[in-house]
Amino acid sequence: MFGDRTDLEAIAVAVKTLPLSGTRFVALRQPERLKEDVQKGVAELLEEIPPQIRFVVVSENPDMRKSLFAALKKKGDVEVLGGGSKRDGSRSREELLEAAGALAAEREVSMTREAMAVFVDFIGSDISRMVNELDKLALRHGARRLEPRQVVESLGGERALTAFALEGALRERRIGRAIAELRRALAQGERPEVLVGQLAGELRSLLRARALLDAGLDERAAIKEFGGGRGYFVVPRARNFRRGELVRALRQLGQVDVAAKTGQGDPAAGLERMLLQFTAAR
Repeated sequence: MFGDRTDLEAIAVAVKTLPLSGTRFVALRQPERLKEDVQKGVAELLEEIPPQIRFVVVSENPDMRKSLFAALKKKGDVEVLGGGSKRDGSRSREELLEAAGALAAEREVSMTREAMAVFVDFIGSDISRMVNELDKLALRHGARRLEPRQVVESLGGERALTAFALEGALRERRIGRAIAELRRALAQGERPEVLVGQLAGELRSLLRARALLDAGLDERAAIKEFGGGRGYFVVPRARNFRRGELVRALRQLGQVDVAAKTGQGDPAAGLERMLLQFTAAR
């Protein structure tokens, strides 16, 4: 539910309607857009929510002076996710992974650690969508243990699967496969500037992991410092790359991005040239 598209009656029905079995999740986004009298009504409802209902209020701009936020703070039910220092961001991701794991367990959805990290990366902090997508995974796969590829295929369809395969091939330094997936993405209608962003994100992760290893950390310590679940499958692969070639590739991507946005040159050819640099002997 969204604060600008709902009212007190709809919220009351949602938080008081018992599920047929198990636990039901109710998320209210943008609660700051509720009128003050509705916020007061929701604050009063907090004491009447059955234990079978999990009610989560998600706000990017909470005002603790308002009725609902003040009531949540008084109950000690306020958590701050994202923003702040690097350490705060790390905790935020860990909390999202923990929340996703708990919600998945309730639905008997089983994933590998890497698959859970991919799931959280794909969904982000949208808890309501997280619940919906886990329900879909439960219906489609049952209790079968899921690998990252199965998660991406279920969540994003063919395009997302191609993007996942492209990033994975680059990370594994399988350049022939990466170029094939790049061509597939372009054939599916993906814009070059979108692919630049995807590849840049993967290269930055590898560069960060390489820097941690170069600083003298062993693999386990580097994964911990990297934070979240993504480090488990980025840090080990970073040993396949030199810092200099990653920096050079990011610089080349910047040039490709300019070409794609200004219509100068062939960005697709530029992306292939960037990938081909990794075929040189290490």
